[in-house]
Amino acid sequence: MRAERQEESGTKLIQRLAERIWLIEGGKGGRYPYAHSLYIRDGGGVLIDCGSDLQEILRLKKEDGLRTVVMTHYHEDHFFFLHALPDVEVWASAEDAPALESFETLLDRYGLLGSEWETFFRSLLSEKFSYRPRGIARRISDGERLTFGRTEATAVIAPGHTPGHLCLQFPADGILFLADYDLSDFGPWYGDKPGSIEEFRRSTKRLADIGAKIHVVSHDIPVHSGDIGSKAAAYLSHIDRREEALRGFLRQPRTMREIIDRRIVYGDGRPGPWFDYGEWALMTKHLEGMLARGEASRHGDRYAARG
Repeated sequence: MRAERQEESGTKLIQRLAERIWLIEGGKGGRYPYAHSLYIRDGGGVLIDCGSDLQEILRLKKEDGLRTVVMTHYHEDHFFFLHALPDVEVWASAEDAPALESFETLLDRYGLLGSEWETFFRSLLSEKFSYRPRGIARRISDGERLTFGRTEATAVIAPGHTPGHLCLQFPADGILFLADYDLSDFGPWYGDKPGSIEEFRRSTKRLADIGAKIHVVSHDIPVHSGDIGSKAAAYLSHIDRREEALRGFLRQPRTMREIIDRRIVYGDGRPGPWFDYGEWALMTKHLEGMLARGEASRHGDRYAARG
């Protein structure tokens, strides 16, 4: 099976992955703040995530119908255009639904409540990304079978990125939507308050072992055919490189502000609160692990590597 590209109504290129499963490519090649979406031309029209292209989503809604939006998780680049679909039913995993229903819960999941970045992100998420609380009509569990007309999917809950990150397997079509287990060159995000490096590793390996023919992701190159074992290993290797860089930096005692400013994850030339938060969120996970394993120590406001 291979993905065929076709142009729809002279607008944006859509990839037809199967007869009734289409890929809507996100803006900027699917790079943040956009994310690729799936559209199922069945069951009244089903959209998997809605951060791809608003014009294309609205066109499909008008021409082919849109009854349901299935959210893979609660991050802003995936709910970007949800506000423009107030009449559409929303489904999500049981674990991630609360963050789509409550702004305070969303901010708490990001670890932002009471932080120095709270005000910035309240504005960003409510204004740029138009966050609006949505009631979740169906809460999805791991292994649950979802039926969209004649199209069937199996829910695969893959924690680590978010507690209830939802992947969708379409067995009859050999397709697995990995969403933000995206195999990208940036590497994994596990920085949410309930995020977990070890859960992220386990989920990535579980997804790779499913053995789908076509793997679709939310960012950058959207379609990966065949076995993804080597790509998954390369993707996870970013975790180890980040930790090795942090360990090297901690040969001398460092404050959290110094760790943030080192820009281990994003690199130099990335100023501002968005990147400050990202560095803090990811480096905190590494520090927690190193402290728990006795590989680092904390004295006052400074961290240092041991050995």
